[in-house]
Amino acid sequence: MIAPRSSSNPPFAAPRFLPALTGAALCLALLGGLQALRAETPQEACAAAEPASIQVTVERVRSSKGLITAVLYGDNPETFLKSGARLDRIRVEARAGETVLCLQAPSAGRYTVALYHDENGNKKFDQDFLGIPTEGYGFSNNPGFRFGKPEQEETLFTIDGAPVDLRISVLYLQGKNNARDDRS
Repeated sequence: MIAPRSSSNPPFAAPRFLPALTGAALCLALLGGLQALRAETPQEACAAAEPASIQVTVERVRSSKGLITAVLYGDNPETFLKSGARLDRIRVEARAGETVLCLQAPSAGRYTVALYHDENGNKKFDQDFLGIPTEGYGFSNNPGFRFGKPEQEETLFTIDGAPVDLRISVLYLQGKNNARDDRS
């Protein structure tokens, strides 16, 4: 026969560390939620930013796969598109059609924004064995297709103490160049 349980011995006694563990999990969830919120609404973060903020609307994004990586360069021709010469960089989740992001310039001046659609999410601008980009890319002022990089002067824009809005169209040299959502 089974003896009845006494009221002093509950069927499940919660370990003493459970409230602390639950609190830590809640904090991590909130931090993750705040980070996700920032990634989903970069234009709001840009609107409240410093006068040298640059809101970039990336147009003609063909899918929601991967990331959009945008890099800010100064007007020095010797550092144009050079590794390690960036002034700011941001990576946001790609959104088919348009993706909005925000960069921060150090002060008023002339700058270039270069970006690419990192569809495979490897955080690299992929090219084939001939050096032809396999991922979409774009520059401030939309200089269009060239064999090789554009001239820096074609991509420069000015910040004069007020926030700047840029629209950059992504150019895809390989695959379909459409703006539909491929979230399957």
